[in-house]
This record gives sequence, structure tokens and C-alpha cells, in this order.
Amino acid sequence: MMKALSLLSLTLCAAGLARAQMVVPAQPAGQGGAMPTAPSGFDASGSSVKPASNDPAHRGETPNPQLLGMEIPLLDPASDSVSYNGGRFDVGNNAAVRAMFEKYLQQTPDDSTESKRYRDLINRILKETQKSGRDGRYTIGSGSLVNIGLSLYEADKYPGDGGQSGMLASSIVSAIDVQRKNLQRDKQSARLMEEYNKHIERANQMQNASQYRKDGRSIGGGKKGAGGGGGAGDVNVLAIAQDVKQAAKKEALEAANTAANEAGLAASKVNYQSVLISLLMSRRFDHAVIGARVYRHVYKDGDTQLKMKKDSKASELFTGVAGMPPTVNAIDSLASNARREVDQSIQAVYNMLAQNKLGEATQHLIEAVAIGEYMQSVATFPMEARQRIARYWTLRKRALSALNARDYNTVEEIARKMKEMDEDFDDSLLLSYTAGKKRQSDLALRNAFKALKKGDEDAFNQYIQEAGIIWPLNPQLEQGAKQLVQYDEGDAEKEEFRRLLELKSYRRIAREKERFKIVNTDPELAKKYEEVITLVMRMDGMLEQIRSVAGQDTALGPCMAYEKMVQWQKENEDFAADSEMKEALHEFESLAHDFVQALRDAAACEERREFGSALSGYYRAQCKYPHSELAAQGIRRVTDIIVRASYN
Repeated sequence: MMKALSLLSLTLCAAGLARAQMVVPAQPAGQGGAMPTAPSGFDASGSSVKPASNDPAHRGETPNPQLLGMEIPLLDPASDSVSYNGGRFDVGNNAAVRAMFEKYLQQTPDDSTESKRYRDLINRILKETQKSGRDGRYTIGSGSLVNIGLSLYEADKYPGDGGQSGMLASSIVSAIDVQRKNLQRDKQSARLMEEYNKHIERANQMQNASQYRKDGRSIGGGKKGAGGGGGAGDVNVLAIAQDVKQAAKKEALEAANTAANEAGLAASKVNYQSVLISLLMSRRFDHAVIGARVYRHVYKDGDTQLKMKKDSKASELFTGVAGMPPTVNAIDSLASNARREVDQSIQAVYNMLAQNKLGEATQHLIEAVAIGEYMQSVATFPMEARQRIARYWTLRKRALSALNARDYNTVEEIARKMKEMDEDFDDSLLLSYTAGKKRQSDLALRNAFKALKKGDEDAFNQYIQEAGIIWPLNPQLEQGAKQLVQYDEGDAEKEEFRRLLELKSYRRIAREKERFKIVNTDPELAKKYEEVITLVMRMDGMLEQIRSVAGQDTALGPCMAYEKMVQWQKENEDFAADSEMKEALHEFESLAHDFVQALRDAAACEERREFGSALSGYYRAQCKYPHSELAAQGIRRVTDIIVRASYN
């Protein structure tokens, strides 16, 4: 019943308040636009019929997942509506309902002496109307009905009543006045019928008398004389005509009274019923119950069928939502159940607050306010309790707003605070939802960076946009934006990189490797960039290693280092072109001067074909550095020439 009343309250909220929850015709599954964000209704039991969205921010989700006791707000931007409990509702009016609840939380409880007197008066009237409709004290004009009317007029003086009691009292008085007029007409009609019967009876008697005279019989049984009594016959005919005419007048007046009674009664019922429906739709349930019960005392014909258009909104209220026939008894039943459910909800709120279950307490108070804003238990709800729920409600609103904005860090922070306020608050779905969205955004960014390295600008733009839609405040988006700027401004760096490659200025590229990273957007240049960085790192490692070894032996170390450097440059022309390698070679050449000079002298003699002097020079070099491969090679080469005597 509470679910039905919750939906009923959204429909009732309200003709009198101009804040009606307008129902949009439900669309079949698979129709309607994608839904972004905004809160749906208050009922946590509502389920959506909206299909899964193609929006990257909600891809792969179940339609309208439930968070914080409410559906995640995924609105239809085309119709500004949201799925709720199998139907679709206007979200703008939902916002008005939420505003009403927030206003209620900030209002001072209505617990003044005047309000207590007013509620006592309403309770006495309710108790008085519980009597049976057949109770003799409730006849038209009886003291009981008069007292009810007077009490309602007295209640109308209270400002918080909003004129509802006076409107109902006026309707009751108007209905009673119509009934009194009908009774007066009924009495008049009874007198008219008596006179009608007298005229008819007298006319019949005179008609019979005339007939007897025509048959030659007197009233006493004698025969009528010839030519006697002719004047009397004429008089009888005129008298009969006069009686018949008077009888017809009486009959016409009685028929007019009957028609006036029926028309007045029908109009009176329509007026009274419109007041009852208005009270129900404005959620004045106490007054609706009073009016429905008094209706049965005022109209004792047993006809309680509501006079309304078949396809009207008022008719849909009963047949569509409540599932009841449109009768006065249905109004009594709806209003009575609403009163009971509201009081039970408020009692549940007290119990949950005592257990510090703020989430459930908030949900039940929302239901109570949405259904019974004017009920006594709602109006007198304590301010301290309202403030506790208001603090929790504010966090809940902020969480939904943050979800709308996809600010998942804020959502997680609010979830932590809500958990501190209510230990029973289940933050697992909320945290798992935000964590999943963060991972989706990070994955899209990763794909964007991979696309950028491959030089696929279209894929990069697609993935970076998707990452921003899923999580607009993702801190890594700034890095993506910087890379995009670098990509747009990287043409000059690419040209400079190509020029340095031609000059084999690998050291320059390595020193400014961060600047030249942009070339990675070009697959061919990216390969060259990787080769250059690897080459320079390799040369630096070799230099560091050889300097370390050379420093361990100041006599032979420089000789070994020089020889190794010469060997490297012969094997790799990139090494020979490197400035650092050249500088290191000059350094070791200076430290191993005697060894180097001996090798150079021997090589010069060998070139001049002075093989004896050359052999002597190579041996001198070997003495400086016994492990010299260059000296050993020179000795073998020159010795071979001398032995073969091929030096001529």
C-alpha cells in the first residue's frame, strides 16, 4: 500500500499547490533518448524500463542503477523525464517536490497552543463522524450535523487550515440546504397530490351523476320527467371541467417539484463531490475523511458514485493508481489509509533515528511528507530531528549532484562522511561504481596515449574525448591536453630532429630528448629516436666502464683505454663521429703519451718501408704495454715481411 500511496502522492502533489507530478505516457522498451543526469523520484523501490544507454559515461550499465536509495539520475534530454516505478515522470515537477521537502526540513514545527486547539477540534470532528449513517441523530437539520458544521467553521479560523475547513463546511451547509428545500417541495407535492385526488374524485362523482340522469334514473331510483333537469346537466359539465383543470395544475406543480428536487440533488452532489476530490488531491486527508463520512449522512439514497468524466485526471486517480471504483467510499478509504500510513512512517522515523539509521529515516520521512504534508504527525515533527535529517539529506543531494557532474572524487568523500553519520549506510555500490568509472576513464586515456605514439590523431581524439566524458575531472586529462598541444606544435621539432640525424649529432638529440619526444607521433622517426637514445646510452656506459678500469692502474690503464677506444672507432663509425668518444680518446692519448708515440713512430717507419726501425718501434710500444694488441699485430706484420724478404 505504501508504494501505491507513494506514487499517488506524486500524482496528488498537487492540484491545489500547483506542484503536480505529471505522468508522461510510458514508452515501450527500446524507445526514448539516452538519459544523462538528475534525480528521479523519492521511492527507492522504483525500477526503470529505460534501455541501457550508448553514452560512454554509462556504457555497459544496468538501466538506472540504484544508489543512495534512489536511481542514478539518467534523464531523457528530449522529454526531460525519468523512469519511475514502471512509468515516466516529469523531472521539473520532481524538483518542486524535493524543494517542498527541503522547505519542510527548515520549517519550525507547528506546535503552538492555537495549532493544538485546531488539531483537537479536527480530532473531535473525526470521532463524531464515525457514527453509522443510519444514526437518527444525523437527520437533515439535526444538532449533530449542525455541530459538525459549526466546528468546521471554528477550525477555519486557524491560519494553517488554509480555508479547507470553511470550504468543507460551506459544502455541507449547501448540501443540507438543498435537502431542506427538497423536503419542503416533497411536503408541497404531498399537499398538491391530496388536492389533485380531491378534484379527481369530485369530477368522477359529477360524471357519474350526469350519466345516471341520461339513463332516466334519479339518484333515488325514480324516473326523470321529460324535459326536466337540462340546466343542471350543463352545470355538471362545467364543474367537471373545472375540477379536471385544477387537478392538471396540481399534477404539473408536483412534477415540477420532482424535477427541481432531482436537478438540485444532482447539482448538490456534483458540488460536494468536487470538494471531496479537491481535498483528496491537495492531500487534506482529515478533511477528506470528514467530508466523505458526512456525505453518507446528508445523502441517504445510497448513491455514492462520483460524478466525473470517464477519461478525466480525477477518474484516472482512482482507476489508474488506487485500483478502486470512483465512489465517495473510495475517497474515504484512500484518505484513511494515507493517514494511517503517514502516522506509521513517522513512528518508523523516530525508531530509526533512535538507532542512528539516518538513511532509512530520511527515506521514510520523505514518504511521509510527500503523502501527508498537512498531517498532525508530520507538522509536529521535532526541529532537532529535522536538522539531523537535513544534514544527511544535504550530503545525499551533494552526492547526486556530484554523480550528475561525474565528480567521482567528491562522491567518494561524501560517501565516507555519510558512512560516519550512518554506520548502516551501504557505500559499497557507490564506491564500486565510482571506481569502475575511474578505471574506464584511465583505460580510455591509456588507449589515447598509445594512439598518439602511433601517430593516429583521430583515434587519440576519440579516446581522449571518451575519457573526458566518463570522468571530466580525471587528473591525467591535463597530461593528455599537453601532449595534444605538443603534437600540434611538433612540426618544428621533427624538422630539427631530421637535420641532427643527418649531421649525426646524436649527443644533441640525447641532451634534448624530452623536447624531441614529440617525434614519436611519426612511426619512422620514433624508430630513429629510439635508436639514437639507445646508442648514446650505450656509448656513455662504455665510457664509464673504460674510465673505471683505466683508473685502477695509472701505468697500463691509459694504454689499455686508448687502444680500446681506437678499436671501437674502427668498428663503428658512429663511435668515431661522437664528440664524447673523441674527447675520451684525446684524454687517454695524453695519459699514455709514450705508448702512443711509440705506436705512431713504428707506423710511420712501416709506411716508409723502414721495417727494421718499425719492428723496433712496435717492440718499444709493447714494452710500454705488454698486452697491446696493436703492437703485437705490428710486430707480426713487419716480421712476416722481413722473414719473407718481401720488403724490396
